[in-house]
Formats: sequence, C-alpha cells, structure tokens
Amino acid sequence: MNLQTKTKAYIAISTQSLIIGLSFLFVKIALRSSDTMTLLAHRFTVASIGILIFRLIKPQSIQLKPSDVWRIIPFSLLYPIAFFMFQTMGLTYITSSAAGIVNALSPVVTVILAGLILKEKITSMQTFCLLLSVSGMIFINVMGGFGIGKQAYLGFFLCLLSVFAFAFYNVLIKRIVSNYSTTAIVYVMTLTACIIFNIMALLQHGIRGTLNHYFTAFTDIGFIIAMIYLAIPSSLLTSWLATYAITHLPSSTVGLFNNIPPVITLLVGVIFLRDPIHWYHIVGIAMILFGTVIFNLINHSIASSSHNQN
Repeated sequence: MNLQTKTKAYIAISTQSLIIGLSFLFVKIALRSSDTMTLLAHRFTVASIGILIFRLIKPQSIQLKPSDVWRIIPFSLLYPIAFFMFQTMGLTYITSSAAGIVNALSPVVTVILAGLILKEKITSMQTFCLLLSVSGMIFINVMGGFGIGKQAYLGFFLCLLSVFAFAFYNVLIKRIVSNYSTTAIVYVMTLTACIIFNIMALLQHGIRGTLNHYFTAFTDIGFIIAMIYLAIPSSLLTSWLATYAITHLPSSTVGLFNNIPPVITLLVGVIFLRDPIHWYHIVGIAMILFGTVIFNLINHSIASSSHNQN
C-alpha cells in the first residue's frame, strides 16, 4: 500500500471521528421528540432511503449476489446493530459518564483482538501511547463523577458488550473488505440495521400501545434536521469512512480513534452549549490527543521505512 492511500485512510478516520463527535449534539435534539429505539429505527430508515437513491443513480457501484449479502450480514449484526443496541440498553442503567469509562476500553480490546486474530503487533512506545489515551478518557469521566445505582453492574456489562461488538467488527471485517467495495458493505449494513431496528421499535410501541405515535416525531422540524444529519453524514458517511479506513489501516489504529469523538463532543458543548470546562478536561484531552498523535506518527514512520525499503 502506498503512502498516499494510507494518508487518505487517516483523513477518512479523522473525518469520521469529527462527524461522530458532532452527532451527539443532534442526538440530544432528536431525543426531545423520540425515544432511543424509535430514533435508531428512523435514523437507519432515512439512511436506507439515502443509499437506495444512491444505488438508483449509480447502480454499478453496488453489485451483489444473494450469497454476497448473506456473507456480509453477520458483520452487520456486530456493527451497527449489536453496538447500538447494547449501548442503548446500557445507558438505561448507568450514566453517560460511566458508559464513557467503558467505551474508553475499546482501543485496548481492539488491540488485544487484533493481536490474537490478525497477529497485528505494536511497539512498546505505541502500547504506552494507547494506555495514555485510554487513561485520559477514564480520567475525564472519573473526575466528572458518575452515579452508580443498584442495576449498575448490568449497565456496565451491556456497555462492555457494545465495546466488544465494535472491536470484533473492526478486526473481523478485514476478512471481507478486500472482496467487496466499501459502498457495497455499507449498503448491506445499513439495510440490515434498518430492518432490525424497525422491528424492535415496532414491537416496543406495540407493547406500549403507542403504534399510532410511531411517526409523530417527524412533525418537529428540529427532529427532521437532526435526523438528516444522523442518517446521512453520521450513519452512511461514517460507515463508509470507517470501512475505508479499516481496509487500509491496522485495526489497532482505527480502534484508538474511538477516543477522539468524546473530545469533539466536549469541545462542541463548551463552544455552542456553554457547557463548563474544568482543568481535568484540559489534562484529559491533552493525554488523549498526545497518545493518539504519537501512536499514529510511529505508525507513519514504520510505514515510511517499509515503503523506502520496497
């Protein structure tokens, strides 16, 4: 792989982190008019409409046989389905701060799985940078405080399942990314998530007796704007960018970038929502960014040396 392709992959995963970081602002807006499961259903419904329109415009970009679809679907069950489902369920039992500590473990889990399954290796300095970045995220959340209720253990367990789902996806998807286009993989993932989340949301509304309110949220213009952002840039585009990055970068590198979106979210809250910023935010952000940047500079140096030798 040439350095130009690798640079594009870094730009892709950086852009994905920025979009996801901004998405939490739109999630807060959307949740004013909808519950979490219905939000996920509508989010992937709009995303599915978007990618179906894209396929109508450029049919040659997505060419799949039924056997191809069935081969990709298991990966879709890991991400976005299991990832979002366990994360959503976990957040009903613990605070977002507590969930942030669990999510900060994602890069570590990804590195361990990449080492066991893909035999990817990192240097001792990269290990230090990884732990520094993770420690920065944990430090911010611990200093910010988080509540623990009697059902907290279940919440932590569900969020941990979410982390493992995403880590396994990052590692295992490498087995098929060379066989299918990024767009084809995103196409199957999006439609699968749309079907599963709509079934779950409809069952939820059916049990509650609120099926007549299934589309009520779309009467709110704020929800519509938030949904467009969450469905197109934050679902379709980020899935495409992440899959492209996974194709050309080590799983450990992609996993480490999972700590960047919370930093973006924090800064957006400070700048646009007037959220307070404390000294531990600054220290934690510095730890995260320093660890991430140095980790990837070492990767770039290794890639450059390998490229020059070839």
